[in-house]
Amino acid sequence: MNSKPARRLLTGLGAGVIVLGGVLIGWQAFAQTSSSQGSGTSGGSGLALERSVAIYNFKTTAESGPLRGEEIYYYKCWICHNQYTIKAGTGALPLKDLFKRGRIVSTGQPATNETVAEKIKNGSDRMPSYRYVLSDKDLEDLLSYLRDEKCCFEGQEPPRNPAYRY
Repeated sequence: MNSKPARRLLTGLGAGVIVLGGVLIGWQAFAQTSSSQGSGTSGGSGLALERSVAIYNFKTTAESGPLRGEEIYYYKCWICHNQYTIKAGTGALPLKDLFKRGRIVSTGQPATNETVAEKIKNGSDRMPSYRYVLSDKDLEDLLSYLRDEKCCFEGQEPPRNPAYRY
């Protein structure tokens, strides 16, 4: 073992073990801080300042309720159900006062939480299905927004951004 290649190999292996050990120690420290911060964060998991987790889970404005429903509506529904697409003749009916109308126009069923949730889950020939995209909690928040007096966003005033301080 007095040869130079063998010594280089051992030195290289030793350096690799040191680097790997440092990575594992760093990962363990990261995992501990993430789990301790993750319980009270926006989005439910991840780092407290990781905004992408909140965006992906539609939790930048609120953790639940009509305000979160507005955010889901903004990203998933508004693109078709707005006043501008109706004027162009390419969109779906606006969802404002959906529950006051009494019936879902496309199916003729009464507008209840169950029938509207099924319509959102199943979609139709002109509407995408959100069965595998929105969870039951997401649908609950969206329906609470559709029933709310502030429904429905029309493009003049986007949902508030709580990270923006003016």
